[in-house]
Amino acid sequence: MANWNGAVASREEIRELKRRAAVRVAARIFNEKGYHATSLDEIADEIGVTKTALYYYFKNKEQLLYECLVLTYDCGQTAQQEAQALDGSAYDKLCLMYRRFIDTLMEERGAYTTTANIKSLPECQQKEMFARRTQLETYIRDLVQDAITEGSVRDVDPRVTASFFLGAVNWILRWHSEEEALPANAVAAHFVDLFVNGIVKRD
Repeated sequence: MANWNGAVASREEIRELKRRAAVRVAARIFNEKGYHATSLDEIADEIGVTKTALYYYFKNKEQLLYECLVLTYDCGQTAQQEAQALDGSAYDKLCLMYRRFIDTLMEERGAYTTTANIKSLPECQQKEMFARRTQLETYIRDLVQDAITEGSVRDVDPRVTASFFLGAVNWILRWHSEEEALPANAVAAHFVDLFVNGIVKRD
């Protein structure tokens, strides 16, 4: 089939678009109901296909969850890469990391990441997800420590701060829907403001 100089999607591109649409739907339902309370039938019904058709793209529900979690950590990796590329202070990198992580996660609609969700995966995939989570936590913790050292952030506990950072981002996937009035960039800006300034009014 002619691709009209790239204007018409190839069979592989169409397949990937369908897979991506299924992952978005699965992530939303997993986030709303929980992984164990969600069936493949529900996901297929929401997409508008049969469960048999869904098996053409995913071998089981575990694979769907895995791809949802991969998407979440890919968003974190993208934000980290953008922060690392920034020619600025550790504080600037930290703010960019936070904002872009939220931006991309809300746009891509990844899955809420809990230890229970990760432990629902096969052992090899569990190890991969836990390793990615540890890497992301370590990067943020080091960034907080660098910001403290440079004098732009007060002497907080880097580990607790990194956990707060990731927990706040993760929770967005539980309460924010695509129908919310606030766009992703507005939510991200508000979160960054709360993260760096808190809620106490200062003179």
